[in-house]
Amino acid sequence: MRMASYQQQAYRKIQVETANPGRILLTLYDAVIRFVRLARNQIEAGDTAGKGVSLNRAYAIIAEFINALDFERAPELCQNLEQIYTYMLDQLSHANLNMDPQPLEHVLRFLVDLRETWEQAVTKAAAQTSRLSQDTRDSIKVISR
Repeated sequence: MRMASYQQQAYRKIQVETANPGRILLTLYDAVIRFVRLARNQIEAGDTAGKGVSLNRAYAIIAEFINALDFERAPELCQNLEQIYTYMLDQLSHANLNMDPQPLEHVLRFLVDLRETWEQAVTKAAAQTSRLSQDTRDSIKVISR
């Protein structure tokens, strides 16, 4: 069992190290959504300790989303995202302190919508990159003739 866990960790490490930033972002969204859903279920089951662990993990990921915002590159977008992420952190804290799953529903709606939006952006960027790569290869063929 221990060997399998080590192998899984090594595999995940390689995935993260070789993934593009868009894929990493989507993976983090998948994780935070999973942790918030898990915390909601743990609150409903009365699992105070488990809820705390899950919410701490979700909180850490959302806090890192805030830290990663590049206000110089897109100030208005970053300001809007910061407000949404801060609202989510407040809702996580409320759910944690009051053993109330309702605020987590609001957080999940935001997270799912944001993940879908980021997935569209990542897919579009990958398609553009692929198209640019093909254009570059075509240009090289023309030049080499």
